[in-house]
Amino acid sequence: MAPKKKPERTGPKRADPERRCILSASVEPAEKMVRLVLGPEDKLVPDVAARLPGRGIWVLADGARLEKALLDGSLHKAAARSLKTKLPRGAVPEGLVAQIDSILSRRCLDRLGLEQRAGNMVTGFDKIKAALKKEAKEPSLIVAATDGAEDGQQKIQRAVGKQVPIAKLFDRDALSKALGRDNVVHVVLFKSGGTDKLKADISRLLSLRCYEPLTCEAPTIDAPTCDA
Repeated sequence: MAPKKKPERTGPKRADPERRCILSASVEPAEKMVRLVLGPEDKLVPDVAARLPGRGIWVLADGARLEKALLDGSLHKAAARSLKTKLPRGAVPEGLVAQIDSILSRRCLDRLGLEQRAGNMVTGFDKIKAALKKEAKEPSLIVAATDGAEDGQQKIQRAVGKQVPIAKLFDRDALSKALGRDNVVHVVLFKSGGTDKLKADISRLLSLRCYEPLTCEAPTIDAPTCDA
């Protein structure tokens, strides 16, 4: 007897979860935010994957706002109010933004490795050009090394299409180590759930570092939008 097919969903697509930022009070998609939890040593710990146990609080991945809130103590006050507990001095680590940056960076580089193993990406101009001719997949993201030549990036963009966003956050050494290859300067990822997760993390990292959002125009790495 043939197994019964599961009925297809015909209703509207389930909306992405939203959370309220304890600093701005704005409600935004969770993928734009970072969860913080109170650890066993009574210190706030970044829970970028939103999987740690315990009651969490949420903040937008806004580097300028977070740094200001760390300096003036408003993050400490907002966290205590939201968690409904008295937090000890030092509960909010001074290097919180750097911690979040490090975790997000690691997640992005690890995701590149996962997408490579899944056969969902290609590196190098000649291989990218050849793949675009024979692959039925849709290009979804370009990752370019920060120390790569500008003309090479433009060649990749012309080949892939100007509608594909570009991310420039890691140098060629970091990209090469993540992918286990030599001299990785350009990476093209095809559309997939994994690539969507990578784009969400890249967007959070860009915001944390005070760069413009992920778009088809590569950000100017030496000109962040946050006030110095």
